[in-house]
Amino acid sequence: MNNNSFTFLVIPLIVIITSLIARYIRKRIYRPKYEDGVQKPGKLEGFILNILISIDALLAVMLILGIIMKESEMAIVSGGLAFFILAIIMFLKQAYRVSYQENTEYFILKSRNKEYQVYYENIIDWQPAFNEIAILDKTRSDEKYIKINIKIFKPEIMLRKIADMTFAGKLYSLDHNYFEDPSRKTEIVSYLVKNDYGYLIKDYIEKTENKYPT
Repeated sequence: MNNNSFTFLVIPLIVIITSLIARYIRKRIYRPKYEDGVQKPGKLEGFILNILISIDALLAVMLILGIIMKESEMAIVSGGLAFFILAIIMFLKQAYRVSYQENTEYFILKSRNKEYQVYYENIIDWQPAFNEIAILDKTRSDEKYIKINIKIFKPEIMLRKIADMTFAGKLYSLDHNYFEDPSRKTEIVSYLVKNDYGYLIKDYIEKTENKYPT
């Protein structure tokens, strides 16, 4: 296998394999890092960054070798991949500058240079997102949703509160998108089970199954 084939095929394969391993670990045994009750991205995020930095350094070396050896194809491919992975590294570093803490009354999310404190009683809507849950706080003047990553963090109290509010009818929606499930009971159960939080709502799962038996 020549250098170009190695760069073009093996490096992306390493990135994909690393991503799949990280996803498996996160699903099975991942826990965030706790510091005085505050959740922060765990060791897995640091491991992913270190792998990507190592790959990027290797690509940079191959870029330099390509220039020295006047292998234009090698240099172009290595440089393109190095730039792409560098962009991912910068994005992840920004994304990991977050922390989360919660109690029975509210949660606090710190994301980059912003801090959000949300009392559960002020939540009027939620929306599913990729690896996240988006929360709408009625006290926010900008009416923007606050997104909490449910893979990096374990917002168990908040998620249970959302389920409790849903089954209490506090998050009932007249939106046509929820025509078949205006209470959103089925949706919240499906969302939490799909994202491996079904253990939080075993009682609600039973209620849903009894209402809609298979």
